[in-house]
Amino acid sequence: MYYSLGDLIWIFLLALPAWYFWAGMAAKDRVRRIVKDHCMKTGVQLLDDTVMLDRTRIKRDRHGQLRIQRRYEFEFTSTGERRYEGFAVLHGQRITQIQLSPFHLD
Repeated sequence: MYYSLGDLIWIFLLALPAWYFWAGMAAKDRVRRIVKDHCMKTGVQLLDDTVMLDRTRIKRDRHGQLRIQRRYEFEFTSTGERRYEGFAVLHGQRITQIQLSPFHLD
């Protein structure tokens, strides 16, 4: 069975969104686990045990290679009364930044 160039292009165009969705779900789960661990070490609680994708773009890493950069937002609490926001940046497979907004201590 032989495929024409047009068939291969269609297969690629159909496989690309599936790959992007699968990679996005894996990235979100990775960031959620890392943020949850960071919140535990900081002494705050990650609310709803979730992170939300805020922005996606393509950016060069420190070696000059193009990588997908995803920014995730999340909410946390330090006292159980107020919600605070934070964000985490995943560049390729590396977390490059986790930032928590200023919060009250007990």
